[in-house]
Amino acid sequence: MLSPSAPPDIRSPKGRLIWCVVAALLLFYFFMAFSASWQKGVTFDEIDHLATGYNYWLNNDFRLSPANGDFVKRWASLPLLISRPKYPSISNPLWRQAEWFNMAFIFFFQSGNDPATLLLQGRAMVALLGVALGFAVFLCARELFGNGGGLIALGLFVFCPHMLAHGAMVTTDMSTALMLFVSTWSIWRLLHNVTWGWLVTSLLSLGFLFLCKMTSIVIVPITALLVIVRLIAGSPLVWKLGSKRVIKGRRGQAGIIAGLVLIHALAAVAIVWAGYDFRYDARADATDPGLVFVPRESSATPLGPHVQTAMDWCRRWHLLPEGYLRGNEELLTTTERRPSFMNGHWKIGGWHRFFLYAFWVKTPPALLLLLPLGLAGWWWLERQRRQKGENASLPASSFYQATPFVISFLVYSAVAITEKVNIGHRHILFLYPVLYVLAGSAILWWPTQKLWAKVGVVLLMGWFAADSLLIRPHYLAYFNGLSGGPAQGYRHLVDSSLDWGQDLPGLKRWLAVHNPGDGEAVFLSYFGTDSPDYYGINSMRLPGYPDWRKPQAFPYVPGYYAISATMFQNIYTQTFGPWNRVYEDEYQKTLQSFEKLGCTPDDPASLTALFQKYPEKSWHEPYEKLEKLRFVRLCGWLRATKRPPDDDVGYSILIWKLDEHDLREALAGPPRELYDSPAASSPHGI
Repeated sequence: MLSPSAPPDIRSPKGRLIWCVVAALLLFYFFMAFSASWQKGVTFDEIDHLATGYNYWLNNDFRLSPANGDFVKRWASLPLLISRPKYPSISNPLWRQAEWFNMAFIFFFQSGNDPATLLLQGRAMVALLGVALGFAVFLCARELFGNGGGLIALGLFVFCPHMLAHGAMVTTDMSTALMLFVSTWSIWRLLHNVTWGWLVTSLLSLGFLFLCKMTSIVIVPITALLVIVRLIAGSPLVWKLGSKRVIKGRRGQAGIIAGLVLIHALAAVAIVWAGYDFRYDARADATDPGLVFVPRESSATPLGPHVQTAMDWCRRWHLLPEGYLRGNEELLTTTERRPSFMNGHWKIGGWHRFFLYAFWVKTPPALLLLLPLGLAGWWWLERQRRQKGENASLPASSFYQATPFVISFLVYSAVAITEKVNIGHRHILFLYPVLYVLAGSAILWWPTQKLWAKVGVVLLMGWFAADSLLIRPHYLAYFNGLSGGPAQGYRHLVDSSLDWGQDLPGLKRWLAVHNPGDGEAVFLSYFGTDSPDYYGINSMRLPGYPDWRKPQAFPYVPGYYAISATMFQNIYTQTFGPWNRVYEDEYQKTLQSFEKLGCTPDDPASLTALFQKYPEKSWHEPYEKLEKLRFVRLCGWLRATKRPPDDDVGYSILIWKLDEHDLREALAGPPRELYDSPAASSPHGI
């Protein structure tokens, strides 16, 4: 530990004060995260995780939504075992066919349950995981830099917009960050002191980590590097299971470490089996052939030959539960071809620089300044100690203690750079608690005479907190001032980096103020799994994702156009990406087909005449195609004219008030986007 004095005993007045401050900060974090979620609706994955977890508990069936393991599903749905909401009948064909998103929607919105109550119960459980991670951050920073460093790290965690956003959201991200952080820390401690406490902590966190998400495999290279550094350092290993022993030789240490690795592997497998009720078959009734998994999509990327062989081998010998294997296989076969958007560019498969860019535009600038300031103070203190001859007998400098945080940061960053799933900044959530621990080094300026450094630390901490308070309660939409702030977020990143379907309640409140009595027509293109009908949002539904609309034909008329940021950037439309020559040609051909029927699609009277004159089957299919094309053309026109939204809801639903001239320009005027741009010349849709 690098603090100038030992941490005060908890029984001393100073010690009790420190722990009271820690408890107050963690309680404040819970309140800030949980209360902010009251104003938000369902995010994309939440109905799936809660409904699936509840199904696990009730029906012991693991076919529904097998991807991502089941830790957060089980954990977040625990309160439902007390409140007992109604779950749809398992005789429902959708349940038997494992149509998990449909079953989740029925559970939330069509079974007589209160969606808000379901969400609050699950989100409270995830907020507890956030509290646990915050406490772990404090303890780790305290080990390195004393109580002051621990409080700086905890303060950063408590006010971090990303920790607050995902700390009350029923998704896998917070649980994965918690288990990976604790696993890394406890494994490092166990490599030096083999105690019952660290052994149990390490075994449990590692096992739960493998139940959290497939990315948990990153713990393997992290552990390998920790072992290598540990053996090279060569400091004694203390064995405290039973009689205390000190092992100094590398050969003896390697033998103990090999045994620990084996125990951890067995424990992880055992905990995974426990998560699936120690049963291989995913079906509740293994004798019922009608219980099936959802078929793999035809567009799914095939598994590599070696991965497929390993999967087949595990399945043949029942080494892991069927649901667990099927879930990981599903993830591995659907990630290579995901559509991505970044800073005005579209791509199938993603970019290696995506997470670097996401980190740059979504990390608070105060942290980007505080971290190097703290590390400079750490280096300065270490240099002073070496000049004085302190610690000369140690095999490594004091930086050795930070090994697990440095290695986990580097390994996780390297994996993220190679990752092709560019759907959300949340996938690098783990990096932030690691950085907050290292930023605790800023406290090391306090024993010095560097007043400028102390003032800088205080000002940066204040800036960090203010940045967070100003974005409340829209934490998911945080973008730093360097990128233009949250109002410009939709130009940089969408999907779960900004717009995860969370703002339908906010849209309902906005319409109540700006469009009372439904005075203006409202058009809604929604990205997410929440229900506009549940909130009573009276709108004409434009293409959305998932697209669960009933067939409907209508003209575009003047009014409010509320468009989710993800839909605005055309990520999940059949016409993916920017407007281009191919889309324009298809659009004109479709218009001409309606002209042959004597119809102008954006003239209400003309549409009415069409419906009366021709049966639906003659116009519905071309109209559906036209509908998707004209929506993308509208969004392309708004982008090309650089017309900012007239307003927004939570920064994720963009609102324009369009008049007849706007609509005529957007739908009938000349195309404005650059056809010769690389993105526009390679259409991915239609």
